[in-house]
Amino acid sequence: MLELYYLEEADSICSNRALMTLAEKGIDNWVPRNLVLLNRDQFKPEYLKLNPKAQVPTLVHDGRVIRESSIICDYIDDLTPNAALKPTDPVDRAHLREWIKDSDESGYQATASLNFVTKFRLEIPLEQMEERWRKVPDIDRLHRQKSCVYEGLDSPYVLRAIGAWERTFRKMEETLSDGRPWIMGDQFSLVETTNAPFIKVLEMLRLLHLWLDGRPNVQRWWESIAVRPSYKALEEYPGQSEDNEAPHAKAGAVVANKIEELLEYYRETIPQP
Repeated sequence: MLELYYLEEADSICSNRALMTLAEKGIDNWVPRNLVLLNRDQFKPEYLKLNPKAQVPTLVHDGRVIRESSIICDYIDDLTPNAALKPTDPVDRAHLREWIKDSDESGYQATASLNFVTKFRLEIPLEQMEERWRKVPDIDRLHRQKSCVYEGLDSPYVLRAIGAWERTFRKMEETLSDGRPWIMGDQFSLVETTNAPFIKVLEMLRLLHLWLDGRPNVQRWWESIAVRPSYKALEEYPGQSEDNEAPHAKAGAVVANKIEELLEYYRETIPQP
């Protein structure tokens, strides 16, 4: 039996990595174990036995636990040879893992920081956030979240997030400049399923264009991802990405000008390779 403990929300970036990968593999015989973030389900004792870090998602296969979203996605790909999401060439596999490692280390924190400085900071009562923080067992995550909520756009994590996405999209533009449809070439891969849920949050915040303007190859790549059923299934309701009254869209509008200023500051002050 394949069970996935996950958050069913469009900005649950790590859960959505697993959900998108399952969909691309055509695996539908899995048991959903839906958690609710605001109910603090991830901190309940029964879940902490599966995931002591209180992180989501967690995959349980025949009673054996697999944690960490990128590892879960890799595991899912190995469950069946159909619709393979990893190349067969060892060097290409190493390059794929480099992309995913960068996404784990930079993309996750960048997306989380921008989400907390916008939607969480502006839409969720502070008392509710402070209650949540009393149970967060990861000191790095706790400091990042508190900084983004308390310091707002002055938080150093915000500029770091902006710079991380600038570097990533610059690398993507160069990689895709030879006309390839996907990052790894002709093969849609785990690079897409592990990055797309992160980038989706930028889209929901109406901030994605700040990085994609002037990058036609990344724009083409993103448009190809956005029409895939596996990506569309991440929407909480039809048309969520276009709904300007959605919480993310409203929160993003409040900070868009300042984010653009910080991006220009980053481009002007940080040497570009």
